[in-house]
Amino acid sequence: MFLFLVRHFNDIDHITPVAWKMKSDNFPVGVYCMNPRYDVWNDYRLCFLKNQGVAVDYLHNAFDRHRGEFHQILNRLVQTSYGVQKRLDAQERKQSLIWVGLGGRLAGFVGSLFYKLTRRLFYNTRWARSILEQTGARVICFDYVMPSLYVVDAFLKAAKEMSIPSLALPHGVYLYTNEGAKPKATDTRRFAKFNRFDHIIIPNQLRKEILVESGVAEEKMVVLGSARYCSEWLEQHKKIVPRVLESNHQEPQKLKVVLMASKPQARMDVDRMADTLDMLAELDGIDVMIKPHTRAAGSQHLFDDMQLPNVSHVLTAELCEWADVLLVVGSSVVTEALMRGKAALYLRYLHGNTTLFEALGACWIIHDEIELKNALLSLQANRTDVPYKKESVAEFLSEVVYGGGIPRDILHEYEQFIAGCASN
Repeated sequence: MFLFLVRHFNDIDHITPVAWKMKSDNFPVGVYCMNPRYDVWNDYRLCFLKNQGVAVDYLHNAFDRHRGEFHQILNRLVQTSYGVQKRLDAQERKQSLIWVGLGGRLAGFVGSLFYKLTRRLFYNTRWARSILEQTGARVICFDYVMPSLYVVDAFLKAAKEMSIPSLALPHGVYLYTNEGAKPKATDTRRFAKFNRFDHIIIPNQLRKEILVESGVAEEKMVVLGSARYCSEWLEQHKKIVPRVLESNHQEPQKLKVVLMASKPQARMDVDRMADTLDMLAELDGIDVMIKPHTRAAGSQHLFDDMQLPNVSHVLTAELCEWADVLLVVGSSVVTEALMRGKAALYLRYLHGNTTLFEALGACWIIHDEIELKNALLSLQANRTDVPYKKESVAEFLSEVVYGGGIPRDILHEYEQFIAGCASN
């Protein structure tokens, strides 16, 4: 079996196309979630894979039936605590009650304590090895995850003992061209994250250069482009995305705009972002929504008092379909916007980083709020009139989606490389 161990929304987004492709070509595939906090059964991509015949489950549930009564009690306490947290968090979003929010955080804290205890007592290398044996694992695939998180370390040790190749697959598209784009982005941390994997699939040359500079062995890496944004998966993904906007926001005369916010820790100017949101809310004839970053749960409060609709509950793929214009800061969603031929406005003034799409001139670079307002008014009059060139967009997509080459069969190359690692 080809094992994929996932943990969060973002890595599932990028790993699902690969698992789908391999299953479609009759490879035995299993996708197991290492994160007991994540809601597997409400993830539309994992449900899609399960319907295709892929083995999908929580890792700890699928292989823990014979661990003994004490382990089962601990596992039940973990799941109960996280379940309580989920319900209280949902109630807090509806009613904004402080005590409900505190209760949710307490439940989450308790769940994490029980999980760490369970991991220390039971989830060791022998446990991981037994799973690899039960599944007949030929390859084990992770995203770009720190080996110290969840049970990654145990599986890497077990895989090494059993000579089973371990792979790290992209959980996003790296687009920052400057050093220190995020506080944790250090050479030491990158080396610790990547060096223990046998093979690393890289989406673009920019990411490879950064890892090489961090000391990661170049022979471990292969540049294969982006599975998430390749045209084959975009077409398939479009068929399975749950829709929530179809019955709303159907005013064709209005320019439809979505702002995709970056994580505040990615050197974002939070105060100026608030000013920009206020300006956007005052524009007439323009329907604007904002989606906070999916991995910035701790900063959701920054968007609580704005006048614009917060569409955290709407999937990015549907927003890209719905919108005429995408406003981006450092988000890789610019890739999907450009693949779909949507106008992409880059709010350069909202953060302190530099990006690949800026360097290649593949978007409309906006330097302040006045420029943004004028650009939107211009697009309101003509929704296809953008100042950047098709050639620049093609160069960007070649680098980011196709790994620096001409359009090619990305998913097939992922499949061939992973299967080749198993054969070797």
